[in-house]
Amino acid sequence: MNQLLQSLQEFTVTADYSRSQTTWEVREAGQHAPVILMHKDSPYHSMPEYRVFAAERPDETLGFVTPWVPFSADRRQVGEVRSPEWHRHTGAWTLVQNDLGELTGQPKGLNTRLRRAPVINWYLSRPSVDALLSAQHRFSGPQSEGFDFARRAGIRATYEVTVHDPRVNRLLILAWVLHFNGHHSADVRMTAVDLTTNPFSGLGDARRAKKRRQTGQN
Repeated sequence: MNQLLQSLQEFTVTADYSRSQTTWEVREAGQHAPVILMHKDSPYHSMPEYRVFAAERPDETLGFVTPWVPFSADRRQVGEVRSPEWHRHTGAWTLVQNDLGELTGQPKGLNTRLRRAPVINWYLSRPSVDALLSAQHRFSGPQSEGFDFARRAGIRATYEVTVHDPRVNRLLILAWVLHFNGHHSADVRMTAVDLTTNPFSGLGDARRAKKRRQTGQN
């Protein structure tokens, strides 16, 4: 497991969208330059996975991430995001790390609960909700103190993570960020790129990524 990636305790995650590529930048709290990148040579909603690597060592793969499953650099599955375990009334999600068990995400704070209120969802669009209300969750389990996760209020998605258990695999956290961003959040920049992108542009890359997984190649 990469020491640089696992050393991250407090960090932010933001995305840079374009029609030909998508890059997520991971920064240590209070720092300007990213230390870790997640990248794929295709638009956001295309199928290929993201390759994770250190910003200063782009040729060294640290792992691979999708919105559902993280993989180590040697293609071993680290865990999974179990979105069907989300409970509409409690706002909880479940993440599973193979060597640590389940981590259940519970909402924190009034803003997070308001995001799930029926009256809010009836009268406000998702971008409006994101602009006005932050989202905070604490993921923990019987064997782990887990981590805190938050999306700042604003039209641009910025995620904050504070890790309380160093055993939590950061690739699983990054998979969760991707999942939340794609299923429970909105970003006006992502929407603008989607409107001008060929929806079939990533199919060839997806087939090549699948073939690499089957052959064990990076």
